[in-house]
Amino acid sequence: MDSGFSEFIHSHDKGDMMTSSFVFGAGNLEVSMPSNIALIKYMGKTQVQGNLPTNASMSYTLENLRTFVLLEESDQDQWSPLVRDDLYPLELSDKGKQRFLSHLQMLKKTWKIQKNFHVRSANNFESDAGLASSASSFAALTMAVYQWAAKHHGVDLHLQQIADYSRQGSGSSCRSFYSGWVLWDQQGIHHLDFPLKDLGHHCLVLDAGKKEVSSSQAHVRVVESLLFQGRPERAQRRYQDLCASLKNADWKKSMQITWAEFWDMHALFETCPEPFGYMNGQSQKALQILRQMWLDENDGPLITMDAGPNIHLLFRKDQASLQQRWVSELKKEVSR
Repeated sequence: MDSGFSEFIHSHDKGDMMTSSFVFGAGNLEVSMPSNIALIKYMGKTQVQGNLPTNASMSYTLENLRTFVLLEESDQDQWSPLVRDDLYPLELSDKGKQRFLSHLQMLKKTWKIQKNFHVRSANNFESDAGLASSASSFAALTMAVYQWAAKHHGVDLHLQQIADYSRQGSGSSCRSFYSGWVLWDQQGIHHLDFPLKDLGHHCLVLDAGKKEVSSSQAHVRVVESLLFQGRPERAQRRYQDLCASLKNADWKKSMQITWAEFWDMHALFETCPEPFGYMNGQSQKALQILRQMWLDENDGPLITMDAGPNIHLLFRKDQASLQQRWVSELKKEVSR
């Protein structure tokens, strides 16, 4: 696995509307959808089939981390990489291809589509590195098939309904259908409006290699950890506390909550009967530096990690100069 430091992406919230873009061509359709980063984590399922979570999760949509899906009529359903200069090379395992095509076939059956498709897809970021490529990939596939069904079969659904179909392929993908702050709970998927918005995002890519334990496997393993007892209740309390701190524009309190939340999730990984982990030495070094910078300045970004070694930073709009300085400092310190 590759190790090192790279500053990956910078994006801003564009509002609370649908986050897709799509272009119809002759016999084909291209769609892109964004990824998202959870601040209150989705980890553990009450039902694996359909991806029903043990607790509500809350995310921020990363508009510039996107998956592009090209849908073309074909003799049979198949997948291959979408090759473009602006996209990262992508190769799915046989299991990954089957999962993707099974979701395509479920959507076709649901919307009574008789056509077969050649699906080509790729990301503008590394896949399988804990950057939520599954979320953007399944969101893009679902939106592409829906747009096809809408044009050719008159299917007309609300955005939340489309997101719910996407959830059946990848749970976290349902949060990628709205911009900004998003809640996924038992009632569905909802945009959340807080005073703190239009956030800057940076991802510290500390290892872009493929994960040895997939997120799907992690969902299954964590429920065996003794620390999973009480986990849904802890996540719910943190969600309520985070909503309150964001409504009050209490940024420091928000950071304390998101920091505790991602450590809670990573502790589950390390305390399973078959323990595993995603953090590497550079992850831990960067986190120590970030913690000290927050202590020194009493300000900084929200900090979180997904099921991977890389660190996501969310900055307020008024922190543009701080953002530039912090990322520059981190790049210098972590690379030593």
